[in-house]
Amino acid sequence: MSSSVGRNSLIMATGTAASRVTGQLRTILLAAAIGTTGLAANAYQAGSMIPQSVFTLVSGGIFNAVLVPQIVRTLKEKDAQERLNRLITLAIGILLAMTVVMAAASPLLARLYVGSDDHQMIALTTSFTLWCMPQVFFYGLYTVLGQILAAKDHFLTYAWSSTGANIISCAGFTGFILLFSKANEQPLEFWTADKIALTAGTWTLGVAFQALILFLPLARIGFKYKPSFGLGGFGLRSMGPVALGSLGVVITSEISGIILTRIATSAPQRAHELTGASLFSVAGNATYQNAFTLYILPYSLIAVSVSTAMFPKISRSIAAANLDEARHDLVNALNNVGLLIIFFAAAMVVFPEPIIRALLPSVSMDETMLISYALIALSMGIPLGSAFLLIQRTFYAFEDGLHPFLSAVMQYGFISVFMIIGMMVLPPEHWVLGIACSVTLGGLLALPLTLMMLRRKFEGNLGGREITRTYAKAIVAALASGVVVWLIKRPVVALFGADIRPVGGHMSWWSALVICVVLTIVLAVVYVAVLWVVHTPELISAYHSILARLHKTPASEDVAVTAQPEKSRRYVNQS
Repeated sequence: MSSSVGRNSLIMATGTAASRVTGQLRTILLAAAIGTTGLAANAYQAGSMIPQSVFTLVSGGIFNAVLVPQIVRTLKEKDAQERLNRLITLAIGILLAMTVVMAAASPLLARLYVGSDDHQMIALTTSFTLWCMPQVFFYGLYTVLGQILAAKDHFLTYAWSSTGANIISCAGFTGFILLFSKANEQPLEFWTADKIALTAGTWTLGVAFQALILFLPLARIGFKYKPSFGLGGFGLRSMGPVALGSLGVVITSEISGIILTRIATSAPQRAHELTGASLFSVAGNATYQNAFTLYILPYSLIAVSVSTAMFPKISRSIAAANLDEARHDLVNALNNVGLLIIFFAAAMVVFPEPIIRALLPSVSMDETMLISYALIALSMGIPLGSAFLLIQRTFYAFEDGLHPFLSAVMQYGFISVFMIIGMMVLPPEHWVLGIACSVTLGGLLALPLTLMMLRRKFEGNLGGREITRTYAKAIVAALASGVVVWLIKRPVVALFGADIRPVGGHMSWWSALVICVVLTIVLAVVYVAVLWVVHTPELISAYHSILARLHKTPASEDVAVTAQPEKSRRYVNQS
């Protein structure tokens, strides 16, 4: 990656890391307040997810595919200030209208996503949804203002503002715990407006802070927003097909998301009806969402940070018809992200239980085991999800909305079919595990076809051999290190006084933390050693760069040659 992309990726990564640390603290406090199973936990997860799904529809169809690329182009114009004022005004108008309409439709949305005849579940989900719905407006504002900052290479506040949002939400959950203690088994009557305000309301307040704080760095770089109206001069009409394609991607994913939420939310109640199982002993939507929260940590820290920093640069290269430079950045991004992501995937597959206990100390060991089954299945697909993100952003840089839509139809179509089959053939106790497996399998089947479509954009030369070579080496390293860690896992767990079993196990937070450190070190040493033995260019290049920095001298010519052979073959007879 170029120095600018690398620097901006680092800023985004550190900001994302801080956000994820505080976000994980928020998740811990959330679990301590309302648990991970039962009425309140499942209702809160659905209610807080619905506004995010609504915003995803808006951002996918209009913001990411249309307005964000226009920001990059507008900044090159002489009247950039006035054009940006009109773009922001347009965004605010769309967001306000969408927020008001969706708030009015909250009862219908709650029933759509919950898919249950349980009136208590629907009522509580609706209340949480109403309190969270203003987030649609502020998430959209954050996206537009953040992309203006990103286009001007000012990433710092953009990257770190979400940390403030998490801190505000943490304050709300802390206040709830101090006042009411854990409320996972409380009835519907318990959830009055003040309690919902402390949980959902403070989260919305945090998202508002995350967006509004971005006006400060914009003012520092000389941009002052003044409402201005008008649609002319942006080329929005030509972007219509891109918007429709992008909107199709989001609609397809949201249909799959609705199916997922309905199946996961109904699993505990269905298991109780069939077998008499406790509602608190069966994995439901909250269990899946907690597993997904952990799964998304490396994805957001690495893939999202790199793609956010990479997108403006690839857009500029493609706009300048420099396909070689765009290909170079994409291949480097895929390879570097893949090497890091596959390591994290191996960790979460081999020792998920101590990871969950270390990052979610407020959940019980039985809840940990329910989360771990879904986390293992999801983690196998982390490299796939990361690749899809980078590929989708590249399509949008080409102003192509059709091929991302076709890719999404395939991916989410496979996922939806597998989820429905899983619900039909598996007992309700295993529906959440079936969902997690469906997500990974759907991505696995759709990725090769998506790569074939992207390859045509690069005139038949995507650098496929180099990508395949890098990922094959990473998978070999992950398998070797995973086997080693799996062999020592049981004695290490026993050494620190823990016990992992489906029901009735135990593991203290301190034990989980130490076990994670020990196993991660072993995994990292073996993983890096195997990558070194199989001569992975990215690792060798990173090693020589570190040596050059330590010696405070420029990287030598032989360093460039060391990493060059793979790069020089990138554009020659590649498939």
